[in-house]
Amino acid sequence: MITAAEAEILAKQAMTDYVNACHCQTEEDVANVLMKLASICGIGMVAVVGHADAVARMQGTTDYISEKVSTTPWKVTKAN
Repeated sequence: MITAAEAEILAKQAMTDYVNACHCQTEEDVANVLMKLASICGIGMVAVVGHADAVARMQGTTDYISEKVSTTPWKVTKAN
């Protein structure tokens, strides 16, 4: 298993590749396809760790975003 830091780098690249493949035209488009990705990941977690654990993991993510991620918008750039 790769490290958490390596997994984060890989996840960011996969997310960038996915958004680019979706040919998003607006920030709303990006938000919609990322929501779909998060949803599918949650369903995948149900398959491997069960419903309760998957829900707890997704809730932990929303808690982290709510408590730790700045409300200042990120700079949006075109990915390569």
